[in-house]
Amino acid sequence: MNAADNFQKMTDLFTQARLCVEKLDECLIAEQEYLKTSNAEALIKNSQQKEALMIELQSIENQRKAVITANSIKTKDEYLQWLDTTDSTQELKQQWLELSQQILDCQKLNATNNIISENMASAMQEALNILNGNTLPADSTYTAQGTKPGSSSSLHNTTA
Repeated sequence: MNAADNFQKMTDLFTQARLCVEKLDECLIAEQEYLKTSNAEALIKNSQQKEALMIELQSIENQRKAVITANSIKTKDEYLQWLDTTDSTQELKQQWLELSQQILDCQKLNATNNIISENMASAMQEALNILNGNTLPADSTYTAQGTKPGSSSSLHNTTA
């Protein structure tokens, strides 16, 4: 591939990736709302959409890596230099940096959604425990010394 072909291919890939990441961001925002409102049906559909977007994004990344490999690029610094030489306006490099930031933002939002999901699962488990007659909070099952309240343990009686 010559420089013009490389420029066009990377521009196309960055455009596809940016659109995909924007859809993913919208999907993650919707996911957070569905988690907060406990809308299970919408959450399932949203999860399927999120998975499809992740597959599409991985495909785009594989294509980008193929272009990099074809140009014998091995490090991030070489990649950034190659972007500079491929595009004298540095538009590609700027697009890459912006896309990288968008992906990081999506990762943070996904992590937040994961925390919300885990907290909801924990609250549900506590509710189930109460309904099943187990009213002891999980942190009171064992003491700080590793023993159950009201039971004896030989762990504290061991000698060196």
